[in-house]
Amino acid sequence: MQEASLKKRYLIKLFTNIIVGIVNVILISIVPKALGPVAYGQFIYLQEFFTQAIGLLDMGSSMAFFTKLSARHERKELIAFYFLYAFFILCLIVGFVYVNHILGFINYFIPSISIEYIYMGLVFSFFTWFTQIFIKISDAYALTVSVELIKIGHKIISLLLLLFFIYQLAFDIELYYYFNYISLVSFLFILSWLFVKKKIFKGMFGIRLPIINLIKEFVVYCHPLVIYSTIWMVSGFIDIWLLQKQAGSEQTGFYGLSYSIAAMCFLFTNSMTSLIIREFSKFYEQKKIDNMRKLFFRYTPMLYSISAYFAVFISFQSENVLMIFVDENFKNAFMVLVVMAFYPIHQTYGQLSGSIFYATGNTNLLKNITLFIAPISIVLAFLFIYILDLGALGLACKMIIIQFLGVNIQLYFNSKVLKFNIKYFICHQIYSVAFFVCLAFIASFIFSNIFSLKSSLLEFLLSGFFYTVLVIIFSYIFPQIFAISKDEIRVNLIKVKQYVIKK
Repeated sequence: MQEASLKKRYLIKLFTNIIVGIVNVILISIVPKALGPVAYGQFIYLQEFFTQAIGLLDMGSSMAFFTKLSARHERKELIAFYFLYAFFILCLIVGFVYVNHILGFINYFIPSISIEYIYMGLVFSFFTWFTQIFIKISDAYALTVSVELIKIGHKIISLLLLLFFIYQLAFDIELYYYFNYISLVSFLFILSWLFVKKKIFKGMFGIRLPIINLIKEFVVYCHPLVIYSTIWMVSGFIDIWLLQKQAGSEQTGFYGLSYSIAAMCFLFTNSMTSLIIREFSKFYEQKKIDNMRKLFFRYTPMLYSISAYFAVFISFQSENVLMIFVDENFKNAFMVLVVMAFYPIHQTYGQLSGSIFYATGNTNLLKNITLFIAPISIVLAFLFIYILDLGALGLACKMIIIQFLGVNIQLYFNSKVLKFNIKYFICHQIYSVAFFVCLAFIASFIFSNIFSLKSSLLEFLLSGFFYTVLVIIFSYIFPQIFAISKDEIRVNLIKVKQYVIKK
């Protein structure tokens, strides 16, 4: 099976994410308003709760699965084994909810939400996670182009279905769950058909699984991640539980909305991270550390700056963004979004830097870093949410602090593995964000104070256009912001010019 180039796979993923991003913008503009802050907050809480629970039972095994399958495609037994493990995870979570419901303890974990919605949230979160397993299989086999094209068509059709649900039916949280079931399950069926066509599933179910050996192999890789997953699950659960218990579903809704908007800033970098993780795994298997280092140097600062370009502007335009997307019921989410917008910036480092640990199998060190970070995270959660009673704003502040601290600790240890000077990356994190903050401030100040536009959408668009022009001009003057050189810019401009002339 011939692989598409990394560049081609990135471009198609990028194109898909742009389409998905546009669809998500539409979703954010209609779903929270249609459900209201309280119901939307309940949806977010259930999603976060079961995501943490599944993350605990995953124990890093999904990343181990992806890493091993990327390194050796012929290992079909990995797929069959992991499907069995996924079913085992589903049974454990259903059993947990059922037993706690019978014993009357479920309200301690999931306060003020009916048991019907709890089960619906459980099924939704499982299918969401299981869909990501299918995406990992497609990336491991370099089927990115085919899958991303499928994703585009599926996302557009799903949006049309959601619009029908909202405007033609009595839309509520229950109906929203049914929509998600239809969307997720249909996507899984389509990918299954593709995998059968590409012979990925061929002979897989007839394999005599060496279950004991596979369990041992995964245990060796993942056993440090049991503690890692447990600690992060507890920490993540405390975050969302404290917010729901202390501040209520409305604040949880503010958090969920802000997080969803901020996640759109991760659009371009998310297109590349899974592809680079695959390359890391392949290069490490081939003992090509120099290639891993070149990839890290080439893409990490660049993707970090791309995230910062979007995130900083969203932070400065938070009030306008909320006025565009939602109604007055969410106006108090303004400051939450101002802070939360910065969260995706370090997600780039978090994914790329964290992937080095998985690619090299150094999960024990990842566990030790978590043992250091998690207690700080829990203390900050209590401080911001419980003691200072900052609600969703407190959770946003805590997430930014922990993300920055954890990512740079990971970066330090990766500098030892890949043998590079960490000072360059630390400095780049600071001056690149300062660069975008200055330009976003200028653009926002001009159109909000000098021109004083009355339309939030017009102010957002004009500020964004002027901000982008400033970024383009000053990026040529300071190309190090995107980890490129002026010569590279000139060469790419010449290529674009030649392409346009040919057309």
